[in-house]
Parts: sequence; structure tokens; C-alpha cells
Amino acid sequence: MGGGWPSMRGRALAGVGAGAVSWLVPAWLADEVTAQAAAEADAVLAAAGERVPRRRFRALPARLGVYLVLGLCLRSHVPCQQVLRDLTAGLRGALSAAGWEVPSPTALTGLRRRLGERPFELLFWRVAGTLGAGREPWSLVCGLLAVAWDGTTVKVPASAGNIAAFGRPRNGGKKNAKGAKGAKGEPAKGGGADAAYPQARIVTLVACGTRALLGAVTGPFTTGERTLAGQLAGRLEKGMLLLADRGFYSFALWNAAAAGGADLLWRVSSTVQLPVVRALPDGSFLSRVNDPVQARRRSVRNCNNRRRGSSLPRESGPLPGSVAVRVIEFTVKVALDDGAARTERYRMITTLLDWRACPAPALAAGYARRWAIETSYREFKTYLRGPGRILRSRTPDLARQEIWAYLIACQAIRAVIACAAAGQRLDPARLSFTAALHAIRLTGPDGPATLDAAAEEILAQPVPEREHRVCPRAVNTPSQPFPSRSSQKRPLSQHATYTTTVTPPAQTTNHAADQQQQPGTQEKQPP
Repeated sequence: MGGGWPSMRGRALAGVGAGAVSWLVPAWLADEVTAQAAAEADAVLAAAGERVPRRRFRALPARLGVYLVLGLCLRSHVPCQQVLRDLTAGLRGALSAAGWEVPSPTALTGLRRRLGERPFELLFWRVAGTLGAGREPWSLVCGLLAVAWDGTTVKVPASAGNIAAFGRPRNGGKKNAKGAKGAKGEPAKGGGADAAYPQARIVTLVACGTRALLGAVTGPFTTGERTLAGQLAGRLEKGMLLLADRGFYSFALWNAAAAGGADLLWRVSSTVQLPVVRALPDGSFLSRVNDPVQARRRSVRNCNNRRRGSSLPRESGPLPGSVAVRVIEFTVKVALDDGAARTERYRMITTLLDWRACPAPALAAGYARRWAIETSYREFKTYLRGPGRILRSRTPDLARQEIWAYLIACQAIRAVIACAAAGQRLDPARLSFTAALHAIRLTGPDGPATLDAAAEEILAQPVPEREHRVCPRAVNTPSQPFPSRSSQKRPLSQHATYTTTVTPPAQTTNHAADQQQQPGTQEKQPP
């Protein structure tokens, strides 16, 4: 952009940047993605037989718009004009000599509309990566790079366009005064205030060691996390170990995630039928999961044969297309410093069938790495965006643009942390996200010097090593305004001791694909 601008304003604006973020998103990359997005838009118009508009230089160039949107995400509490003043703070002399003044908010919104969401989506995929996770011990589980995917939602302004594009939740399924549940896209009646805001859903793939973003996909609230996660299956490759919560398991998604060669370690619910094929010495056992469609058909055949009194034996055993898995069942006992204790049972399946190379206790302990993606969402939604803050954009296109920009900002902060940690051979978890955010906010439009200054500031405030430190999840905004045991805030324990115990499989005779037979006499059920 700078070479194509003959005016004094163009030459001055060519030096705009976003401080330390410009290290990850240099000017040439911002120009490249905006040019690619413009070329794609022109190709669409040409294919439709419409006239392709002639591109011209504007008083607010595209590079300025890219850094402006990134600056709005880094300073979500600051008005857009003040953000632009901060971005051009080092260029005030040259801009004043050229007669340039800070544009109005309407002009800045017009700049964002001209850019659209596509340049930021392209930019995200250019900067996505592991950020040098390497073979460090904090990045590996049984010698494999630990990655995890999960989803979250963000609130957008309740404009007509956002409601139609993203949809609104049903207020937790609560019934209104007439006894009917709120419909999708309609405001829930008689419920909490949060139901008035439409929400966009985000699913990300994160490297657990560096918390770097490997991929992301956005969609409306009405689209499930499994559907969006299926679009990230292509980002998985050999040498990775994907961790996932039990809400992601399905036979189709499991096969799609394993197709790229990555190994999987997923938690599954107790409703998944996992018959014991062979018990292993480490407490785990081998099993097979069947295609639910084939299992349902076989169950229907067995039921029909039993109903007709057929003498044919009941069909059992693995079905065509079944997948071999290894099952690990263990319990986690959590003892808090206030004397309270609770025990939770975990049930996981994995593609790692060799119990010698990957023993069950190591995999059970490695599953805790999945919480890295939970903390990364907290960093994005609480520290970067601000607690309870709603996005600025009132149109779907700008809302998606803002979401992509937030993801790029998170990756930029993590890149600065990874760079600072690599110089000292530190675990990136020892460096504070908030300290990095404050350091980046203080950097100006200079180049590598700002990166060095930010790294020094981050290293000066390491997170102390605290044994058994926990971060409890609590509901800050109750769904009901009336006080109750669940809505009252109480002191939360800050330290806990965890004990993990692998439980060997119990002998079972259940068949995975058959319907359980009803007893001859039914006990009286309560009304």
C-alpha cells in the first residue's frame, strides 16, 4: 500500500501498525489478505456476469482498517476514534503536516464494511499454528502433541440482522407463563435477560502446551458443536493426540477425526455400549464401537425374531465397519482445603491400543491437559473482551469480522508469550496472559523493538508456582433473580488434592446391539 500512494497522507498512513501485534501481522501480510479478498469478490462478480468495480485509493486504506479492527479487539473498552489515535500516535507529526484528521465513527464503520469478514478469516488461517510447541514435555502426552477442541458462545447486539443470522437461545428450556418453551430465534418470555441477546457459536482447535490456535470455525447458535467440529477434522495430522469432552463423541465424528492419522483420547458417556473384548494388565480393556445405524438395524432384527418366536440365534458380535478402541475407566477424587471432597468417574476411549507404550495412568493424567482450552476461552472472553461485554457489531458480517479479529488477537498475544518463553526455556503456562495483554496495549507502532519491550515486561511478571492451585468454575450471573442455594455466592476453595485411580473392567454379558429384555413381572411404578 505504501508504494502505491503518491500523496503525503498515503506515505504517512503506510507506517501505521498495531504495536507488538504487527510482529505476527506485518504490513505486507495485511496488504496480501485484503488484496486476495478483493480478488475473490471480483471473481464472484465476474462469474455472475456483473460489472467489476474499479479499485481506487481511498482516504482510509485497507491496511489501516485491518489494524483498526485488531486494535478494537485489544482495547474493547475504548471508543473507535481513540483506538485510531493510539494506533497513529507515532505518526502524528507526519499526519498533521499532511492535514489528516481522525475520521468520524461513521467513516470508520464504513471502512469496516468495505473490508468485510473475508480478509480476517484469511488472516487467521495464515497466522494459525502451534507457535513452536516442539517436543517440550509440557506439550506432549505419551510422546504425542496434545491438542483439544471445544466450543463456546459470544453475545452479539440484538439487532434484527443478528437475530436472523445467529439465533437466540431458548433461555435454558424454561417454560414461559403459558407453559410453552421459547422458540428458536424468538425472545424467551418470562426468562432471564441474557435470552434477549443472539449468540454466535465458536469451536476452536488449540495446542494444549502453548494454547495456540490451530483452527477455528464460527456459526450460528442453532448449529451444534459437533457439526462445527467436523469442519476442523482436516487440521488434525499424524503425531497429534486430540482430547475432547464427552459431548463431542459420535461414530461419524470419531472416524472423521481419526482419518488424518491423529490419535484420539475422548471422554464418552455411560450410554455408549463398550463390551469387554480383552482386559489389559494396566487396567484398561479393548472393545469395539459399532456404527449406530447398523446396530439399530440388528437390534430390530433380533426383536422381530424374538417376537415371532423364531428359533434363530440372536445376532451378536462386531458389525461390519466397527472400530477397535481401548477403554480406560478411572475415578478422580478431589479433596478441597476446606474439608469437602467429591469423586467423579471418567470413561474414555482412545485409538492408542498399545498399553505398554501408552499406559492407562499416563493417559488418565494427560486428559487433564484438555483444560488448557477452557482457560484459553476464559482469557478471550474475560480478560481480552471483558466480562459480560457484548460485541460492538450490529450486523452479521461485522460481527463475524470482529470474532475473527478476536481470534487473531488471541493468537498474537500467545505468539508473544511463546517467543518470550522460548528465549528462557520456560513453560508458556508460567507467563501471564493479562501481563502480556497489558504489555501489548502499551506498545506503539514501532517494529521489533516493541516485541522486545513486551517480552521483557512479560518475563518480569511470571506466574508463581503454586502447588494444587485450582480455578473453580462458578456462576456469576444466576438464571433466576431470587436467592437460592445455587445462586448465593460463597467462599470458594483455592487449593485441592487430586487422586486418580484406574478401575479394571468388570465382567459383563451385555450385548452392544441388543435391546434389554423386560422382566416377566413389572414392579409397580409410582404414579
